[in-house]
Amino acid sequence: MLMTALLVTLWLTWQSSKHEQSIEISQPTRVLNTVQTDDKKLVSNNTKLILKNRDLPDSSENLFSTPIKALHQASNAAFTAPKPVAPPLPFKYLGRMLVGTGSGVMLNVQGEVMPIQQGDVLLGLYKVQAIYENAGSLEIQFLYLPLNQMQTLSAQTGS
Repeated sequence: MLMTALLVTLWLTWQSSKHEQSIEISQPTRVLNTVQTDDKKLVSNNTKLILKNRDLPDSSENLFSTPIKALHQASNAAFTAPKPVAPPLPFKYLGRMLVGTGSGVMLNVQGEVMPIQQGDVLLGLYKVQAIYENAGSLEIQFLYLPLNQMQTLSAQTGS
């Protein structure tokens, strides 16, 4: 059966090659276009364009360097970098606790419950400067050591 299919395919291929006509490929021809506009008649033609080399004077200037004018403008402009700012406090107030004769505060420090008191250094970056308690509110002042900036954590104590 496969042999029959092969023979039929070969026979059809041979038959189609006998009936093919030769196709002649020629150069494209150009038709002149005539366009009428107002009083002028425009006709396209086969005019060849000739490009000539331009004589340019030699230049020793570096085209890729920064222009001197731009350098002077940049140096005259006063640039002041913004003052660095401490990042937001990474602590969350959890509650108060009694420690010996005084009281302490419990904070969530990166997922850990940590009791703090005045003078403690947290994460090696934040020093507890002061803890203030007023009626119903609590303020903890931190000193951000790398920039020597004060930050305050405020919380409602509910008492």
